[in-house]
Amino acid sequence: MEGQQSIEDQLAPVFNKRPTNYQPNLFTESKQEFTELEKKIVVLVVNQIGHLALKGELRPKSNVIVNIPFSSLTRDHHQQIADAAESLQSKRLIYRDDNRNKFDFITPFPRVRSEIVDGKRVIELTMFSEMVPHFAELGQRYTKYDIDVMLSLSSVYAQRIFEIVSMYQNRGQMQFTYAVDQLMMMLNCPKSYSFYDFKKNALMVAQKELKNKAAINLDWEPNKKEGKRIIELRFFIKTAQQIAMQYIDEDRKIVQEMPIHEAVATALRLMNNYKLKSWQRDVIVSDYGLLDNFFQLDSEFANGLRPNVKNQTAYLVKSLGIDQMKAPKKVKPSMRKPADKQQSVLPFGPEVRSSTVQSIGSILGGIDFPSKDRKP
Repeated sequence: MEGQQSIEDQLAPVFNKRPTNYQPNLFTESKQEFTELEKKIVVLVVNQIGHLALKGELRPKSNVIVNIPFSSLTRDHHQQIADAAESLQSKRLIYRDDNRNKFDFITPFPRVRSEIVDGKRVIELTMFSEMVPHFAELGQRYTKYDIDVMLSLSSVYAQRIFEIVSMYQNRGQMQFTYAVDQLMMMLNCPKSYSFYDFKKNALMVAQKELKNKAAINLDWEPNKKEGKRIIELRFFIKTAQQIAMQYIDEDRKIVQEMPIHEAVATALRLMNNYKLKSWQRDVIVSDYGLLDNFFQLDSEFANGLRPNVKNQTAYLVKSLGIDQMKAPKKVKPSMRKPADKQQSVLPFGPEVRSSTVQSIGSILGGIDFPSKDRKP
């Protein structure tokens, strides 16, 4: 490789993309001038430096040189990568606090060039020693996120908001607030943006990408106003699992209000999703405990809480404890007492399927239930 390396330089190990990125919160909340493609290069640099910092392998007062293979960013659009690398050299990180009359403008990559290393074309980025702490001083609180999710995001606004959301998630903090002006500055929004522009082009774009690619549901509401002008927003983070549990809770309330004949009819319809034998169906609906557990397990499957189960029928049968049973000559239902209208069908509040074609709501809408004064 051409070029000389000073005694103060530290060459990062051969590129190895780690699954998780670690970066200081100060970096997360800085204003970054990067484009979407430039940001992906920076993300890969952070990936290498963050792990050196995590292992305590960064040498103090040393420049750091990182090689990022073109192949880690694209298969064949090398010219776009070269253009992004060229423009990256002039982009800045900005830390600014007008309330305290303090600012710090940083150009993190004073040298960016193309090299061939082990037969592979790479971007070689040099970071001066005094810049390294801005990427590597993790401290007690730092931002951690999945690098593949980050690299899948196609909007720089989605990339930045994903970092910010990840910072709060790491703290277990599912709500947070930002002044609108501060957040627009951090996201490097054009100064000409109105709040409507900010909402449409930044927040809503990021919201859609985070939902589709990161399984994160992000919502917001005005938190402070000056007259009609919104000056602060409160954000709410919900994961896909939290959303699923919310649906489960809503469906549980529906099931708890069902008379027993409705619960049995609903369970029989849900059983069409499994390869149960007819006598196994009869056993389940003839026992309060088994019926309760069936709704519980069916809900977990339907809401994605047991994604690693390959054979749901086998898992269901074994969990219900009927896998060792043999088909009886005749199964007599044990539930003969008509359910009281106010009685909870399942005393432990089963969780039920939601948001699918086979949801409780849709099933109830398609069943012609017998009169409640008839025995089930």
